[in-house]
Amino acid sequence: MFNIKLADICIGIDNKYLYLEKMCSKYITNDAECEFVVSVTDEEIMAEKTDIDFPPAYLESLAVYRKIAEKMADYDGFLMHGVVLETKDCGVAFLAKSGVGKSTHARFWLEFLGNQAEIINGDKPLVRIKDGVPYAYGTPWAGKEGIEKNKGVILKKICFIKRGSENSCVSLEKNKVMTTLLNQIHFPNNKFLGKILGTVEKVVESTEFFEIHCIKDISAAEVAYNEMFK
Repeated sequence: MFNIKLADICIGIDNKYLYLEKMCSKYITNDAECEFVVSVTDEEIMAEKTDIDFPPAYLESLAVYRKIAEKMADYDGFLMHGVVLETKDCGVAFLAKSGVGKSTHARFWLEFLGNQAEIINGDKPLVRIKDGVPYAYGTPWAGKEGIEKNKGVILKKICFIKRGSENSCVSLEKNKVMTTLLNQIHFPNNKFLGKILGTVEKVVESTEFFEIHCIKDISAAEVAYNEMFK
């Protein structure tokens, strides 16, 4: 058993395998009082199995994060599938269908901006409304590349990435973003639907939205950045 601080919430992890504690090492806290404790059964671990023969220790990490995502609904939060980058004290999220290239586009931003930008989470950040403000948080669950930071950033811009034959970036009206946004948000089950939708609506109210069409080149980051921060 160990405690982590995730999205400014102290969470107890009653783990079976050492892998999970090593994975969360940067997030371990000495805080004794937890908001909640997460544990999973052997059946819940095995329910994470796919065609790929992952070891039970890795499957436990997936099952634990699934339960954390469920509990986040009680704290004005949700799990989002995307890349979150910080630049100029601004959180920028890149969302897209798998395989489109959101991680590649984010890396072009790092190449273009140098030390003026860093990736907060490369795959599964948590988003939470805190004091009326949307924050995106790094987590140990950060995709195969494992790029993440143990910090939160105010989420100000959300970008939907699409492949294109040329680079472009356009602002989107808020009443046209909900369906696309919801496709990149994890809904544990219908029990949490109302709470998560309410939180998503607050995020939409406080955030700018963009659609980026891009080629696989650093010029895509330059065009998008200049449009978003003009």
